[in-house]
Amino acid sequence: MGCEDAARVAISQGRIPACAQCRRRDPKGKVDERQTRQFYCSACWAEYDGDRLIETFDPPAELDVKCAQLAAMIMSAKHVIAFTGAGISTGAGIADFRSGLNTKLPTGPGLWERPKCDRPDGNILEQCARAAPGRTHRILHSFWKAGILKHIISQNVDGLHRKSGIPASSVSELHGNIFVERCVSCGQEYERDYNVICSGGFTGRHCEKSNCGGRLRHSGVGFGQDLDEHIVAKAWQESERTDLCLCLGSSITVTPASEMPVYVAQRHRRSRDKGIVIVNLQPTPCDASAALRVNGMVDDVMEKVASILQQKGALNRLVQ
Repeated sequence: MGCEDAARVAISQGRIPACAQCRRRDPKGKVDERQTRQFYCSACWAEYDGDRLIETFDPPAELDVKCAQLAAMIMSAKHVIAFTGAGISTGAGIADFRSGLNTKLPTGPGLWERPKCDRPDGNILEQCARAAPGRTHRILHSFWKAGILKHIISQNVDGLHRKSGIPASSVSELHGNIFVERCVSCGQEYERDYNVICSGGFTGRHCEKSNCGGRLRHSGVGFGQDLDEHIVAKAWQESERTDLCLCLGSSITVTPASEMPVYVAQRHRRSRDKGIVIVNLQPTPCDASAALRVNGMVDDVMEKVASILQQKGALNRLVQ
């Protein structure tokens, strides 16, 4: 069952779920039917529902100052990782889930905010299959190629980080990849040029390794399903090593993925130039604990930061 169904069953049986944000059990709490499908206590729900769809843009002069600050933080960090959400793929033509009806994003309102009869052409998986890496994907690839970016933890299933040129070993795709199927026997992955998501999970193909032949299953993870333990372990390993995590286009609300940037922020809470940097239009639960909060389009912000790093010679190792 998904988070919403599980919460409703628990409530009907007199068992109040723990709030997804503060972990308090409040009988007056509410299930977020539109977006996270999680249970929030009354206090967290009032705060979350009251401002979650408001988009804020920093004035141009302030944005320039913040981008310069972010570039300096990246240059001084020893282990930079990125934590990416749906917001980095809107520039590639893939709609996000949480943006409101008045959003400034070119893809329009998030899928969970629209009536079912008002959805963009094709479903979200078809959009992912058609998309090519956007500006932020290409910039992150340039950072990785220059040795600046060490790893990416992604909540996206669109496979655009891999398509940009970043190898699978440098990306932890927590919720899977619609182009990747995995052997249930030996764990061997196969990356296809078509969407492998299918009903039941098993694709009908088998592992090509000698002495295996195990069944192949798509790697997508649905609501309420467990994440792949090996991918999660790698993501946590990188979170523990990092001194700067770039949270790009993520609401940082979906657990257990959101626990990683929260951990980084807590670990570096005494430092002014380490921890997490949040680039997003909407507020997140981690804003108060971020070393830097940038309000703007992710693509525009990352282009400004990349330009500054290029001017300072930090991308000199980049092969054009």
